[in-house]
Amino acid sequence: MYGRLLAIALFFHSGLGLACSCLWQGPFNEVYPDSDLLVYAEVSSTRGNSFDVDIIQKLDGQEFRESLRVWGKTDDLCRPEVSNFAPGSQWILALQRLDEVPDNGFNPFKPNISFGRKGDYALSSCGVNWLQVKGGRVTGNILDATRWQYLDPKKTPVLLTLFFDWLRGDLSDAALAEAARPQGAAREMLNNTKMFLWQLERDSRDAEELIEHSQ
Repeated sequence: MYGRLLAIALFFHSGLGLACSCLWQGPFNEVYPDSDLLVYAEVSSTRGNSFDVDIIQKLDGQEFRESLRVWGKTDDLCRPEVSNFAPGSQWILALQRLDEVPDNGFNPFKPNISFGRKGDYALSSCGVNWLQVKGGRVTGNILDATRWQYLDPKKTPVLLTLFFDWLRGDLSDAALAEAARPQGAAREMLNNTKMFLWQLERDSRDAEELIEHSQ
């Protein structure tokens, strides 16, 4: 009885279907360290249950290709629907490399619908493994997420530059969380001013370091 209720809960909360079951791994900050590759990329095309991306910036991991194929949901695989990743959209993706493929995982007669190919990548829906980038801002649950919550519409998207600073360890969790808090017009102006001044200070510091190294 408990297992049946759990399956029903997974269906309604994650939209993954009754056949998919996995433990929730948490928000982005908890899942990306376990990924094989972390990239900032743009979707170039979709096909079946896969989509191709062009890497804009490699953030972590070993990969020499500029374009990758990422495999999404089919059957009972706990992966997101490819329809969520429209061509032209940009994303921060925490990917898992497909080092092994099950015996029936890839059908050459139906190559567009499969587990995937060895050497490609997969995207898990068991945590916040993707964040959308739009208008120079990042949306998605970076630091906190209740079970199966990939996006909190109450949060304010954060500047991509701030996200990169946080990823490098130059910005604290608290500062990033502050930037993502819901903001009225006055608060947004104050927050943007603070971030602008902070960026000026950081750029000035970087310029001084560059001059010192060039001497």
